[in-house]
Amino acid sequence: MTGGVAANRVLVVDDHTLIGLSLSLALREVGLDTSVCRFVDGRDILAHAAKVAPGLAMLDLDLGLDRHGRPIPEVDLIESLVRDGWTVLVLSGTSNATRIAAAIAAGAVGCIAKTVPVDQIVDTAVAAASGHRVMSDEDRRGWLQTHRRRSGEQLKQLQRLGRLSPRERQVLGFLAQGYRPAAVADKFVVSLTTVRSQIRSILTKLEVTSQLEAVAAYHEHVDDAGRRGMSDVSDLADVPNRRREDFPSSVWRSR
Repeated sequence: MTGGVAANRVLVVDDHTLIGLSLSLALREVGLDTSVCRFVDGRDILAHAAKVAPGLAMLDLDLGLDRHGRPIPEVDLIESLVRDGWTVLVLSGTSNATRIAAAIAAGAVGCIAKTVPVDQIVDTAVAAASGHRVMSDEDRRGWLQTHRRRSGEQLKQLQRLGRLSPRERQVLGFLAQGYRPAAVADKFVVSLTTVRSQIRSILTKLEVTSQLEAVAAYHEHVDDAGRRGMSDVSDLADVPNRRREDFPSSVWRSR
């Protein structure tokens, strides 16, 4: 393990208290001035960061839900911290390439898995805090390409979901909750034939061939939308008319 480094400020942001405290102790042992951020939503994190001089922020890529039960938008937080002068190193317990790529595009200097030995995490933190590269140019370009490709796919999916009528959005929502077509028909007091016709229309508009694919698209959107402040497909009425520049910069940002 690297030792004896000059004191540098490190802010650990992780929703698992034990992990945050353990990492903080390990970083202090090598001379890093480390604190753990306690938070219930993203505003708490930014407020804490604003009270101290910028340094290295080690941020978990899955911060859980805020006080209102909504996912905390990690990528937006990375972008805000970087804009305020922080160097951000992402800690990830996920292998989700889409989320890691979005974090790198938002300005994170690198990403390290929580599953690697703690010595490796500390060495990477020391390097990042000292201003050294922790990711090769080739790896960074690869992540940015992944982000651009995936962002384009997400926009197309949003546009397809935005084609649905209000009733079709409701039907898809119930299907995603596990309702069978007959149960959906009972819910809306319409015939099963009507619901089946609506399902066929949903499949056509989403450009998929099965109800399973349509439900998967819905769930993927809900997961992504929660981190952008959208609640469900009812927010998508104007998406077909939206352009690339209408979306948050974190969707398209490349560094």
